[in-house]
Amino acid sequence: MQVKKTPGALRLGLMAASCSLLGARALADAPVAAPGPETPVDDEQPWQFDTGLQYFKENESRVTSSSPIVSLRKDLGGERVFTGSLQFATFSGSSPNGALPSKKLQTFATASGTRLNNPDGTPVTYTTPSGKVVAQLATLALYQIQPYQQPDDPQYHEQRVTIDSSWSQPIFANTHANIGGHITNAADCLSLGVTGGISRDFNDRATTLGLEAELQSDRVKPPGGTPVAGSDYRLTDKIGSKSKQGDGLQLSLTQLLSSHWISNLNYALEYQHGYLNNPYKILSVVDPSGSVTDYRFENRPDKRTTHGVFWGNKISVGPTVLDLSFRHGTDSWGIKADSADARLRFNVGSEDIYFEPHLRWYHQSKADFYDLFILSTQAQPTYMSPDTSLAEFIAHTVGLKVGFLLQDQAELTFRLDVYTQTPKWRTNGLLELQGLDLNPSLRTVIFQVGWRHGF
Repeated sequence: MQVKKTPGALRLGLMAASCSLLGARALADAPVAAPGPETPVDDEQPWQFDTGLQYFKENESRVTSSSPIVSLRKDLGGERVFTGSLQFATFSGSSPNGALPSKKLQTFATASGTRLNNPDGTPVTYTTPSGKVVAQLATLALYQIQPYQQPDDPQYHEQRVTIDSSWSQPIFANTHANIGGHITNAADCLSLGVTGGISRDFNDRATTLGLEAELQSDRVKPPGGTPVAGSDYRLTDKIGSKSKQGDGLQLSLTQLLSSHWISNLNYALEYQHGYLNNPYKILSVVDPSGSVTDYRFENRPDKRTTHGVFWGNKISVGPTVLDLSFRHGTDSWGIKADSADARLRFNVGSEDIYFEPHLRWYHQSKADFYDLFILSTQAQPTYMSPDTSLAEFIAHTVGLKVGFLLQDQAELTFRLDVYTQTPKWRTNGLLELQGLDLNPSLRTVIFQVGWRHGF
């Protein structure tokens, strides 16, 4: 299935390569330290090898994912640095299809269904358990949702491979350039992207000004084809693959305020155009009593512009380091988002063992065209989506990382985070919708283990 996004940046580490653009960069992982003797710029450094595994599991038997990643970094001297990574991700479980829960049994078809016609051009049909005659599906796989249950597609399964690489080097005195690229391949999405940037140091390298651009092109090719936006779900009216493009620009300013404090300010502009729908999301059509009468495929605008500001700080007091950041973003779809993130790293009993608790708060408003359902008595809107990533919600993340510094500059880390997302609108006063949780909260447990070593 196509890349599935959870808002609040929970899954950005896994999915950014497939369906997102340039975002505000976090500060470097290394703690802030007082200036000291620099390594000669012409000295080649050993390869740095990083490997890790991320696992997350959503509540209510929803999506489970595991994602191993291997990355390499090589400092060739002269401030010339190569980095590369290979990531393999798998996703499985039940994925919400966007429809409302109901007090009656509901029947849906998996996303691979396509409409078939008889030789004379008339559609091949079948009769649903409710007695309605609808178009036959090429790959007929129905699933039923029990009363009061959230409609989730139990056949959700995806595998994805991502390759990233980048190269940076000085081009003039105190001026560096970088170039990079990525490719992500999944059964229903192929993503290609290139990045390029330039940065310049001032004030004896206490100030760095940077500019980076990104171009991305995606081919969206869901099983059975992309549905006609806004069409009747029961007709499974689908066409071929679709494409979308993205352009991103980021301006950054990094300032060393003291030997114990470094601050970073970024502004990012993103523009996406083309097929921006989620081909697997449908909306319920309900009558004035709230009874579900039909379903429609979602339809989003084919353009989206996003503005984002990021301010990050690293402050050290001896071996203790505070990492504190804030983000604010707006887009042309009407979404406004704010977040605050804090991490505190400190040693425990030994300089070779550290803890790093993590707290994050996130809030966003809803998109202009987001809604839980469509009323059958009203004209169908041009743009409509039930995707919870476009809803208004508050999210919290609480976590802890434990690190062990071993011999030969090796490091072993373990991280556990718990992410909770609470939507604002979960009920409605229509008679048949009363007593239903129309937009359940989400709770996800994320576990990561990492290993870093030089050779």
